[in-house]
Amino acid sequence: MMLSLYMTLAVSSSVIVSQFIAKHSDTHWNRKTILIVSLASYLILVASFTVIRDYWLAITMAVVFGSVSGASFGQLFALGREYGDRHVANSTSFLAKMRAGLAIAWVFGPPAAFMLKAQFGFSAAFAVSAITVSIAILIIAKFIPDNVVTKEERTATVVEHKPLGRMVVLYCFIIVCAFSANNLYITSMPLYLSQELQVDVSWLGLMFGMAAACEIPVMLGAGKMADKLGTTRVMTLGVISGAMFFLVMLSTTSFTGMLIAQILNGFFIGVCATLGMVALQDMMKDRLGTASTLFSNMLNISVLVSSVMVGVVGELYNYYSALYLCFVGAVIAAVLLIVFEILEKKQKMINKGQCAVAREI
Repeated sequence: MMLSLYMTLAVSSSVIVSQFIAKHSDTHWNRKTILIVSLASYLILVASFTVIRDYWLAITMAVVFGSVSGASFGQLFALGREYGDRHVANSTSFLAKMRAGLAIAWVFGPPAAFMLKAQFGFSAAFAVSAITVSIAILIIAKFIPDNVVTKEERTATVVEHKPLGRMVVLYCFIIVCAFSANNLYITSMPLYLSQELQVDVSWLGLMFGMAAACEIPVMLGAGKMADKLGTTRVMTLGVISGAMFFLVMLSTTSFTGMLIAQILNGFFIGVCATLGMVALQDMMKDRLGTASTLFSNMLNISVLVSSVMVGVVGELYNYYSALYLCFVGAVIAAVLLIVFEILEKKQKMINKGQCAVAREI
């Protein structure tokens, strides 16, 4: 209960504050400055966790400083998109490489944290995190350009208080469905393997490692696939791959079968994590900061949804049953992506017709 309250407050405050910051970043706030401030807030947060032992003080720090640090992901990738659009031949591939860098960090980060915690305790893990963030702040301050897009360019292209269109809302729901399925799998799998199958703990590490190994090449090649087939179509293939993965996990308990199935999982996550944000940026080209942060916030919401679901399913049924919900979430996302593509084509036809009429007039 106490962990659920912490996660709810931390995620909710991060979504609200980061979205507010993103809105202003698309008009007159400097993205590099926001990125440095948000990482400095994260530095304060993790440094404080090395000494804080009071639950309510930890929640207060997470809400005050963690909420501001939530803007870092969106601003980093908004900067990347702006830079890619102006200085790189294929901005989608450029963003895919950035996203692959995050995947590589996930390969090394959690194991390092677990080893530090096991050897020296939580304070050591948070201290190393603080040192790493400090290095990142110095690199950003020295090497990232102050302005990829000028304030005048942003102000000229942005319409203030522009509401989210129905296509954006539908797409956000798709993202939540897809990543809730993935996060529910990640959360429930350790419990399923240890408590229900009662297998060797090495299974989990090998399975997650295999998935990560498959994700990275998919991320690097996602941009080229999107150029050939279209972003939405590749996303649909990725989510279908995820549904097939969950179906395999429901039907086998052998280590070999589960390990091979991670190829499907790697394609699912590699595609969705890379192209998911690109598609949202394409729909909101005049608000890249808002689009990138919106994607990040949908990921946060999916973590919250999956955390609630795993508790409910584990209490009422068993952790194996969580895989059914993962499968349903992936299927819903796939169906809605097909609907999204149909609506997208209709919208393009309408826009072409309006342009033709305007030229005749």
